[in-house]
Amino acid sequence: MTIQIMNLNPCYDHWVIISNPPKTPNVLRGDSIVKLVDGKGLNIARVFRTLGFEDYVCLNILGGDVGKIISSKCREENLKTVEFWIEDENRINTAVVYEYEKKMVMINEPGPFIKKREIEEFISFITFSLIPESTVVISGSAPRGFGTKDMSKVAQLIKEKSCRLMVDISGEWLKELVKYEPEMVKVNAEELKIAFELEDISLTQLNKLRKTFNIEVLCITKGKEGSTILSEEAIFHVKPKIVYSDFSVGSGDSFFAGYLYSEALGKSLRERSIFATACGMANTLRYGAAIFNIEDLESQLPLVEILEE
Repeated sequence: MTIQIMNLNPCYDHWVIISNPPKTPNVLRGDSIVKLVDGKGLNIARVFRTLGFEDYVCLNILGGDVGKIISSKCREENLKTVEFWIEDENRINTAVVYEYEKKMVMINEPGPFIKKREIEEFISFITFSLIPESTVVISGSAPRGFGTKDMSKVAQLIKEKSCRLMVDISGEWLKELVKYEPEMVKVNAEELKIAFELEDISLTQLNKLRKTFNIEVLCITKGKEGSTILSEEAIFHVKPKIVYSDFSVGSGDSFFAGYLYSEALGKSLRERSIFATACGMANTLRYGAAIFNIEDLESQLPLVEILEE
């Protein structure tokens, strides 16, 4: 089954790696640079490419000179994409990695503003682009100007096309999309608390939330502490035995890609949980989002710890 990924707010990432303390105050000189296209959807696509999975397409909203760079780099990376163009310019995000201190700072631009007319054109565009009875992934943020009502229209179209909806999003968009009973929701624990104004996320509370919105699989990620994955049949707690790095940008996207890939292969929830976690762990081994290879992934699979509730 084809997986269609909606990457509504793509960006171009610029990582500056600083290996040693600067000799001149207030002047940072990079020792190496990593440049890559980014956005949750493109990170998923990059992992799919690494895994050799080709039955997908990533829908990007692009604009301006940065949009042209993203388009060109996607072709260079052999990422399968379709493009919807707007007038405003895509964002450039900058990561400053202080390697000698094992820390980093991520600077995200606000990104483009999408006009009302462009939103209407985009809705028409996806009306004809959506493949009936496929899997549709909505992952990451949307451009400024794209509101919850617009997201609701997208979800309605997905349901009208009898597509399966998978979600990795936060805030008001998450609250809107769960009304459409997505088959899977992956969300960070803190983002879930904020979106639904929860004081705790006990298993009782999580199961109540899952059943209220008829979510088949609810996955709560907790950084180094791993994740909790709930379904009607089982509850799994999954975490890495060893954490190699604090550079985790893209780990959640890699996790989600690993889950979607193994689900497409018909794997059990337990197998999906292990494989997804290993993908998230492999992501921390290199600079840049979703930049790992098969050897990295295979090295992490034995280091996944899974417990069933």
